[in-house]
Amino acid sequence: MIIGNPDHPGHNQKSHYLLLLARYNHLLHCTTNFIEIEANLIVKSVVIIGMGGHANSWLQTVKKNPDFKLTGIVDVDTELMEHMGQFGLKEDDFFVSIDDYVEDKGKPDLAIIATPIYTHHVLVKETMDHGIHVICEKNMASTIYQGRQMVQCALDHPELATALGHQYRFFHHNWLAKCYIQEHNELGDLAMIRWAGAGNWGEKRKGWRRFLPEVYLEDMMPHYLDLLRYITGLDVVQVKCDTFIPKFSPWQGSSTAFVNCALAHPDDYKHRHNWVWAQVYGDWQSRGPSAPDKSYQRFLFSRGEFKLGGAWLEITKYKDDQGRQFEEDGFLLTDAGNDGVEHMGTNYDGQGIILEQVRRCMEAGGKNQPLNSFPQIFKSFAVSMAAIESSRTGNSVWVPDYWKDIDI
Repeated sequence: MIIGNPDHPGHNQKSHYLLLLARYNHLLHCTTNFIEIEANLIVKSVVIIGMGGHANSWLQTVKKNPDFKLTGIVDVDTELMEHMGQFGLKEDDFFVSIDDYVEDKGKPDLAIIATPIYTHHVLVKETMDHGIHVICEKNMASTIYQGRQMVQCALDHPELATALGHQYRFFHHNWLAKCYIQEHNELGDLAMIRWAGAGNWGEKRKGWRRFLPEVYLEDMMPHYLDLLRYITGLDVVQVKCDTFIPKFSPWQGSSTAFVNCALAHPDDYKHRHNWVWAQVYGDWQSRGPSAPDKSYQRFLFSRGEFKLGGAWLEITKYKDDQGRQFEEDGFLLTDAGNDGVEHMGTNYDGQGIILEQVRRCMEAGGKNQPLNSFPQIFKSFAVSMAAIESSRTGNSVWVPDYWKDIDI
């Protein structure tokens, strides 16, 4: 490479300088890349806040991901300190607040909040104020205002990953339904959804759930309402609900709910003819024998329908305009591709997908937020709050009013 006049006395010195500069920039680039790669390879520390039933499930999920390690537990039950060995920890890894943990051991990479619902908004803010990534169990909060506070925390800290524990959307059969509708649909326009889930928890719902006034709408139904959004890619815009305690039940919280709702793309919020209608029944006081009409998920299209099965979709394709003639078909996990749930190239499902999405977001400095991030999941949370409002007022509720002034 010849630069300028080769006979000039300063030519060799200048060329040598430029060569050294190029080598320095290359070395600096390589060093920066190495530091980033090394940082991503470091095992990330995890603190679980609230060591109850859900927390044990998250603990098993953390153990299955080699990029994370449990380093502490935060709980108000100090008796846990004597049993830290069962979690692979020592007594001095136990704390009664995230503030105490940070003061003693420094900032962990991730906190998983698995405490009762009414505590979520406060614990999320306290944790994120320390610059800690957060996974929070569902339901998001006890009120729409608390949920909005959590969304604001996420918007104020775009560098931090946030995720809510709606793991049902990442179970294989639910992912399969989403994949079919949004990537492989051969059935035409989706028109209606009929969804039912019924079981029996006995004379009362145990644990902290028994104190919830609308126990089904605050605990189980949020999964179903979120799945409507996840599978279809649409928003729930209108809700009419009745939730109640059956006449025969000794429960003190509403165990049963009938929810009618409409889903729409944002461009069709005001175009009622383009809405997709859903009827959802949920019950934790179902009696008598288990039967197919008590638990099912049916999606009805212009040219066919499907039901969620085990590891496949049971598809019915109409052969005439009125659907009087039809043929059976199926859609398997192999039809969705060989790259796993959400095409992430892993063998994870459920909570494992949430944790993996959080890991990738953490390593990207807040970019590529999880699908369950607080701003994204708020629209699902709003549906359960709208259902409660509808049942109490006897009116239909326009759900987009809950997020119309939030940048999500």
